[in-house]
Amino acid sequence: MKFLVVGTGSIGRRHFGNLRALGYRDIAVVRSKRRMDAPQREFFRKYQPRVFYDLGAALAEKPDAVFVCNPTSLHMPTARRAIRAGSHVFIEKPVSHSRAGIDQLLREARKRRRIIYVGYHSRHHPLLKTAKRFLDSGKLGKLHSARFVTGEYLPGWHPWEDHRRGYAARRDLGGGVVLTQSHDLDLIYWFFGKPRSVTAVVRNSGTLGIDADDIAAITFSTPRCPVVVSYLDYLSRPPVKQFTISGDRGHLEWRSYANELHLIAANGKIRIMKTPRDFERNDMYVAEAKDFIRCIRQGRRPAVDGEAGRTVLEMAIAAKEASRRQRAVRLL
Repeated sequence: MKFLVVGTGSIGRRHFGNLRALGYRDIAVVRSKRRMDAPQREFFRKYQPRVFYDLGAALAEKPDAVFVCNPTSLHMPTARRAIRAGSHVFIEKPVSHSRAGIDQLLREARKRRRIIYVGYHSRHHPLLKTAKRFLDSGKLGKLHSARFVTGEYLPGWHPWEDHRRGYAARRDLGGGVVLTQSHDLDLIYWFFGKPRSVTAVVRNSGTLGIDADDIAAITFSTPRCPVVVSYLDYLSRPPVKQFTISGDRGHLEWRSYANELHLIAANGKIRIMKTPRDFERNDMYVAEAKDFIRCIRQGRRPAVDGEAGRTVLEMAIAAKEASRRQRAVRLL
């Protein structure tokens, strides 16, 4: 297979490296002419990939699949051009920063029978797949509430660069904590179904020198669980990533940095599950790349398809709207 990776930031480099590790060699990249930072220089020294500075020229080479890894605000135009060129498309999360163009993209992909796969890699975490099975089997009984927390200090993400210049910090590039850290919104959709309504407080704390939102508290009402709270920030040190889901038969607690999932029965009995000893975070990215390739070869539906990506984006946009309007917003 022939691949094209659009964008050579950290996520584009990760996908390129994973494809190489899976045995693929026909992988080109598209990058801007902006000066490279140290990790990019090391990447190009190590792999010496074929480089394009023009997307049209790269697509003219007819890649089988395109990984869209440029800033969020560029996802839609890049994905549309790739679909029209006949490529299957992997879009890094979120699918976009606005609704504009998404319905058209999905229609064109269906018409051309092209796969759209969205990079919410958390669905490939072994403990989160276990959590999903527990929820689907009714282990917790009737659900009544869930709390998701993800906080991570933005300046610590890429210490070699000015955090204020990265896409995650900039509104014009589709950044902000609600969109950039939308993995929890995807988990909420996966676990509980599309929310019916949302209330939210989305703010810029003023402490990081950025213009995008860096803190949010979002409450969804979903078909399977009436109250689901998602707290997101760019501020927490040390980082935190966890959730607690509660029902009338007990709790399910996940602590990402402890690598543990706890199933707590109503009588207090605790069952502790751990990630495999050899598990690494990159395993989730490898798993989604493998799944994407299987979908192309076998015509299977992706774990996170374009419609799912659109739903998660709608959740994020509705949360921002609810905060701005200071009232509940319904999701249709």
